[in-house]
Amino acid sequence: MTGFAGLEYPITQVSLAVSDLEQTMADYHRLFGWSGWDVFHHQPPAHHDTELRGEQVHYTLKGAEVMVGSLNFELLEPVDGPSLWKEFIGARGEGIASIATMFQTMDEGEAVKREFAERGMPVTMKANIGDHIEYYYLDTQDRFGCLIESGSGHATDFVSPAYVYPDEPTASRAEITQVVAVVHDLEQRVAAYEEAFGWGPWKHFDGKEVMRDCELDGKPCDPFDVRWAKTTVGDLEFELCEPGPGDSPWRRILDRRGEAIGGINVTGPGPDGFAVVARARVGDGGEWRWFDTESTLKCTIGAGALVR
Repeated sequence: MTGFAGLEYPITQVSLAVSDLEQTMADYHRLFGWSGWDVFHHQPPAHHDTELRGEQVHYTLKGAEVMVGSLNFELLEPVDGPSLWKEFIGARGEGIASIATMFQTMDEGEAVKREFAERGMPVTMKANIGDHIEYYYLDTQDRFGCLIESGSGHATDFVSPAYVYPDEPTASRAEITQVVAVVHDLEQRVAAYEEAFGWGPWKHFDGKEVMRDCELDGKPCDPFDVRWAKTTVGDLEFELCEPGPGDSPWRRILDRRGEAIGGINVTGPGPDGFAVVARARVGDGGEWRWFDTESTLKCTIGAGALVR
C-alpha cells in the first residue's frame, strides 16, 4: 500500500539520542556484536544549512550508524547549538528519539515534505550533508506519538565516515525484529499510520486474553493490562501498544516519557547480564522478555517469541 504523495514508506532507520556516543556504541558492540559502525562528525562544511523551526541556527552532532540486517541503527550525540535531540534528552532523557522513512532522491523528499506540511505537520528541523543529502524532521509527535525523520538519504549511503568501529568486524549475535511504540489511543494511532504511510493490515491483541505465566520485577502477576496492534513493514514488525491503568512495562514508559518509541525486540536470548523487567508466554509461542537495559543501551530491549 502507498501513503501520502503515492509513495511507499519503509522503516529505514531507528535513531537514539545519547549523551556519550562512543560508550553507547561500545556497549551495543559488546552485547550484540554489531560492528561496522560508520562514525561521523556532522559539522561544517559537510554538514550545512541547519535550521530549527524555520530559523537558521548553527548545530553540530556526532553520529554513528550500523546496519543490523536491513535496518540502519543510529546513535546521535548533539554537540553545539540547539537541536531537537538536545530538547529530547532534556525533556525525556536518552532514548529512541525517532524512526526514519528515508528516500533516495531530493524529489521524493520534497514531495513528502509538501504533503505532510499540507496536513499540519511541517518540517521542524533540517540540514544538508554534502551535495546530495537533505534530512529533516516532521512535526509528527501529536499525530503519531513519535518524531518521524525523512529526506533523501542516510549519511552512511553517500558520505565517508571519520572512522569505522571496531577495527575488525565481528559476527552479529542478534537481529532487530520489531520496533515498539507506546501510545495513549491505539485505534487513533493505527488509523494515522495507515493513512499517512499505507501500513497495514494490522493484527490486534489483548494481553488479558493471550498472555499467561506473567511476571513483573521477578514476581508472578496477572496478565498485563495492555492492548496492541502490529503490522509488517518490510522486514520489520511495527507494534503499537496501549497500556491500561495497571502496572506494566508499557505503562511505566507512558507515565515517565509520554508517547514514544519504547524499545526494540531482537532475536536470540537477549543481552547478557541484565535483569528481566517483565516476562510472559504469549499465545502459542514461547517466552517473551523485556530487559532492564535503559541505563546502558538507552532503550528497552525485548527478546523471545512474538505472537503471530
